[in-house]
Amino acid sequence: MIQIVKFRYAGLWASEYPLVVHRLINIVEHHNPGLLHLQRSFDRLAAFRPQLDRIELQDKADRDSALLSELDQQRDTLFNVIQAVSKAFKRTPVASYSEHAARVYTALQRHGFDIPAANYTAETKRLTDLAADVAGQPAVMESLAALSLQTLFERMKEVNIEFDRVFVSRHQRQAEIEKVDIRGIRIECDKAITALWSAIEFCMAEHGEADYVPLVNAINKHNAYYKQQLAARATRRKAKQDVSQEEPIKPLEDN
Repeated sequence: MIQIVKFRYAGLWASEYPLVVHRLINIVEHHNPGLLHLQRSFDRLAAFRPQLDRIELQDKADRDSALLSELDQQRDTLFNVIQAVSKAFKRTPVASYSEHAARVYTALQRHGFDIPAANYTAETKRLTDLAADVAGQPAVMESLAALSLQTLFERMKEVNIEFDRVFVSRHQRQAEIEKVDIRGIRIECDKAITALWSAIEFCMAEHGEADYVPLVNAINKHNAYYKQQLAARATRRKAKQDVSQEEPIKPLEDN
């Protein structure tokens, strides 16, 4: 009898799980579960669709939070480097450097050296004001270029703009979703998947496998792909590679 290729759905990341299960549901639905005596098992699994959507939204919000932390650290570092370099060059006896450094240092000082210690919203506003202030002062822009700080300053502006975009997006997403128990949903959904495998195997034994081959082949193509991807990830993890920074597994969409 044809066998279902199985893998541990628990190994999927939160960013991967909803897409994989949605795809599995679509595969079964496409093969008319009612005619295959699988309607009840299918309905139990399909009932998780709304919760899978909420997992996906919550995961995006969680990933936005991690990205915000990273972007905040970047803009803090860039500001601190610009401030430290201008302060150091301000003390040099070479006038061509010290004058430029004093101009940059004063521009930063006007907005406060404690910008990196401010909360997310305050820091975004203060860096935006600093960027606008400097843009209106050609002499300061010239001094940044003379000290090779212009690229860092422009990058700080870009990171701050990106931070604001992600912050607004996360805020809107959080307002739209209700926190869900991702682990609890996954445990129950995994049970429904296991029950579906059992139902398919029982029905093949009861009614003959011929009608079930197209469905099982489609499921196996789907499952084999993710089983292989997860095995490769496990191998990299055993080799001490930091898999947490990898991109999520790309969905298999051609079943």
